[in-house]
Amino acid sequence: MPLKLVFIVVAPVALTCGILQLSSIPWRTNVGIGSVLLAFLFIVGLCERVRSGARTRGGQFMAALAREPAIGLGRAAIASLPVYKYEKLRCGGGEGHQCAVCLAEVRPKEVVKQLPACTHLFHDRCIDEWLWSHRTCPVCRSPVDASTVPAMEIAARAMQSV
Repeated sequence: MPLKLVFIVVAPVALTCGILQLSSIPWRTNVGIGSVLLAFLFIVGLCERVRSGARTRGGQFMAALAREPAIGLGRAAIASLPVYKYEKLRCGGGEGHQCAVCLAEVRPKEVVKQLPACTHLFHDRCIDEWLWSHRTCPVCRSPVDASTVPAMEIAARAMQSV
């Protein structure tokens, strides 16, 4: 650590002061510039140390974040959204749905969730991750409110679900 400090902090300050001295800059100005540079490098080093400390304790920090999101929906609200296996409509003959989060096509028998207000479909895990940090539909941006799903509809879909 001390050798690293010498190369990172002292060497640039000494080099700067030496160049200023050779340029016939007054000693007082030279010391002032060296002090400002030394303070700047000290603050940058301190910030880097704090950042690297946060990285090493990242597991504890991320565990605290994983409890409940600051912006998105909570676990209970996300879990209460209707979940079922996707079945492509046979009468329409059109193309299947595409998950707007991962941009992959939703295939038959894949687990999907449907948002109650706008009825858009998404892969189960994709929309869970999206709603963890957002409160709106990724397609139409309508607010997602899991409490608007009628209890009967949830029970009926639970019987059809996975």
